[in-house]
Amino acid sequence: MINGKQKIKPLWMHGRDKYIVPDLTLGEILFFMSFAAFCVKFTMDFSGVFPRQEMVNAFFVGLSISCSMLKILMQKYTPLGLVITVAACLIMGYSALISINYLFLFGFLLIMGMQNIDLEKVIKFGFYAKVVTLIIHVSWHILMYFINPSAIIFVFRRSDEPRHTFFMGHANLFTAFLLWTSFDFIFLNYKNLKVFHMVLIWLINLIFFAFTDSHTGIIILGAVTLVIFADKAGKGFFDKLLTVLAKYAYAFLAVFFTVLVAIYPQLTGTLREMWQSFDHFLTGRLWFGAHAFYQYGPTLLGRPDMPSQNVFWQGRWNDTLTIFDNSYIGNLVSYGYINLIVTAIVLIALCSKMESKEKILITAFSLYSIMEAYATNLGICSALFIVGKYLYRKHYYNP
Repeated sequence: MINGKQKIKPLWMHGRDKYIVPDLTLGEILFFMSFAAFCVKFTMDFSGVFPRQEMVNAFFVGLSISCSMLKILMQKYTPLGLVITVAACLIMGYSALISINYLFLFGFLLIMGMQNIDLEKVIKFGFYAKVVTLIIHVSWHILMYFINPSAIIFVFRRSDEPRHTFFMGHANLFTAFLLWTSFDFIFLNYKNLKVFHMVLIWLINLIFFAFTDSHTGIIILGAVTLVIFADKAGKGFFDKLLTVLAKYAYAFLAVFFTVLVAIYPQLTGTLREMWQSFDHFLTGRLWFGAHAFYQYGPTLLGRPDMPSQNVFWQGRWNDTLTIFDNSYIGNLVSYGYINLIVTAIVLIALCSKMESKEKILITAFSLYSIMEAYATNLGICSALFIVGKYLYRKHYYNP
């Protein structure tokens, strides 16, 4: 027994008394088994190297959910904390199921299972999982380039410029992995972060940008770099502004994009031109959301299906989408704006207590949600794990 917790010793030993891996509680084992199973399941969903097998996929789905649920059931709560936990799991679980947003469900359960789990260990685990995924897929891409170039997969914008996917489904998905691997590294090494580290991160991202042409990664990396330099140079002076960004950016952007998609049909003249210019900058993300909002309206808990169709609307022909790259719009019209409400509330409630590096990661998450739907996928974006760290510091969760 250590600090009242039963420890399980690993089998691998170095010498008589030294262990290669640290002792783990049963709760930690369940949590990291769930996280690992989720990462493997998600990798099979997109990978061109490891094609998804349905029986294997079902195994990892069951393993991840069952381990998360066991971890949540093992945790200690006050009566109020138990009521909140059960209600949250039922509401968010139902929303994820009817909107077929299973990746969000996995992530939500992982966050709810973070009682007595070290955030640094979680970020480190996710960092190495992404590094391994990137190395495997980039290596396979290079190998195919030399032995079977026809196997290399590209995606195209309207300009018909080929964008490399590195066998990861889409160029933007590869960039998401690379970007959040960079952010995980920054988080884990923030205290000793040097200009050299940032230069190296930029160099790696720019090299792959030449192949993916994914502007989202460069834009968000640029914004986060500015925030990091301001925080390092300010030595605490910038902390108040950083706290405001972390607390309120997500809520502000959720309202902002809701208003933008709702008002588009009523706009005329200069305002309409400004809206369309912003939509062009976001490569059409607003138009798809505005059309879905007009045709289907918002949804609190999500809707099961929005069929793709070719439509003429507001003077423009286009194929409508069922996947919305803007996370705020996706939740508003497809996955359920309950996700926006809950996320905004917990960030406002918890961000004041966070460290600078945590606030930076949360700010990156809020900005990244403008451009990609991957923001709430904890297999890529690690930011929301920070919520789990502070959630269980509340008195009603720790009797």
